[in-house]
Amino acid sequence: MFSMANAQTHRWTRLLHGTATVLAMAVTGCSTPFPEAQQNPGPQAQAETQAIFDRCLAAHGGDFRTHTKDINLSLEGEWSAMIQRIQPIVTDAAFRVTAQERFRPADQLYTVEWRGPAGTKKVVRTSDAIEVYYNGVRETDDKKLRATAMTADAFQLFHLGPSFLQLRGAKFTRLEDAREKGVTYQRLITTISPGFGFSPADDVVVWIDPKTHRLFRVHMTLNGFETTRGAHVDTTFLEYRQVGPVLVPVLLDERVRGPIGIHAHRWRMTGADVDRGWTVGDVNGSTWNGTAAAPAQSLN
Repeated sequence: MFSMANAQTHRWTRLLHGTATVLAMAVTGCSTPFPEAQQNPGPQAQAETQAIFDRCLAAHGGDFRTHTKDINLSLEGEWSAMIQRIQPIVTDAAFRVTAQERFRPADQLYTVEWRGPAGTKKVVRTSDAIEVYYNGVRETDDKKLRATAMTADAFQLFHLGPSFLQLRGAKFTRLEDAREKGVTYQRLITTISPGFGFSPADDVVVWIDPKTHRLFRVHMTLNGFETTRGAHVDTTFLEYRQVGPVLVPVLLDERVRGPIGIHAHRWRMTGADVDRGWTVGDVNGSTWNGTAAAPAQSLN
C-alpha cells in the first residue's frame, strides 16, 4: 500500500517557500498518515467487506451503467488561496470555477466545460485519452494534459461514487472503523489500477455510514502528476439529493491530508438531470451539440 516518501515531502515544502504567509499556514496544518491495509484477510472477512460495499452501491442507486444513459450536472466552487499557490497547474483556478459536466457511465466517457475569469476550459476524458480546449483552442502541453486527466478522473469518483469504483473493478480490504463527530464509519481500502489520470495505480479509502450505507468520505492518493505524487487528499460528502434513479452528492469539501494538512476546495451542485439521450458525437471536440448543450436542470 501507499507510503509517503521523504523526497515528496521535501518537494511540497519547496513549493511553499513563495511567501511567509503561505509557509506559516502550512506549518500549522495537521497532516494525516495514509491508512495501511490489514494483511491477508480471511474469506469470511473478505465476504463481509464486499457486502459492506454492495450495500453502499445499492444505496447510491446501484451501478449507474445499468440504468442511466447519461448524467448531467452543474456545479460551482471555491479554491483556497493556498492550494492555488501550491498547485497552480492542478487547480487551474482561472478557469475552474463553475462547470457543466456530462457523464456516459457505460462508455466510460466524462466531459466537462469549466468557466472562470480567464474563459472556458473544455475537457473530454475517455478510459485511455484526454482532450483539453482552452477558449476553443486545443491544448498540447503535456503537463496540463496529465494534470487535467488526473483531476477529471478524481471528479468521476467524487460524483459517481461507488459506481466509479465498481467500474474500476475495485477489490476491498476492511480497515478499522473511524469515529468522527459522534458517528462511527466503516472504512474500506482498495488499490485501483490504472489510478487517477495516467498513474499506474492509486489507493482509495472509502468511509461509509453504517446506518444509511452512503459514502461519507473518500481518501485517495494522487500519483498521476509529478507535483502531487506523494500527496493524499480526502473529499467529504456533506449533502445528497436523489435525481431519478441516482443519488447525487450536492455539497462536497476537499482537504489535502498529507504531506501537509490544508483546505483545498469546496463546491456545490447547482443542477442535475439524467437520460437526455445525447451521443458521444454530441460532446466531442471543443463544443457540445444536441441535447448535451443545455445546462443541467436547476436543483433550486
